[in-house]
Amino acid sequence: MGKVNEYSVELLEDWGDSVDIHYTQFLEVAFFLKVAADHKMAVAFIKRKLPRLNENEISFLIGEIIDGYQETL
Repeated sequence: MGKVNEYSVELLEDWGDSVDIHYTQFLEVAFFLKVAADHKMAVAFIKRKLPRLNENEISFLIGEIIDGYQETL
């Protein structure tokens, strides 16, 4: 399990900021267009921006970003 944790930390360090930026852009566009913003659409949006990441990695990073924001509330 240590290897999974190391990979998760590495993924967050390498891609966390980029995914955060694109996720925020996605939410802003959805809000501006007044459309529902669901998780599947967010992953697809980010996948186009960061094709090196797979859908599971993007989903994990979005979850970590959301958890991080919720912890600060």
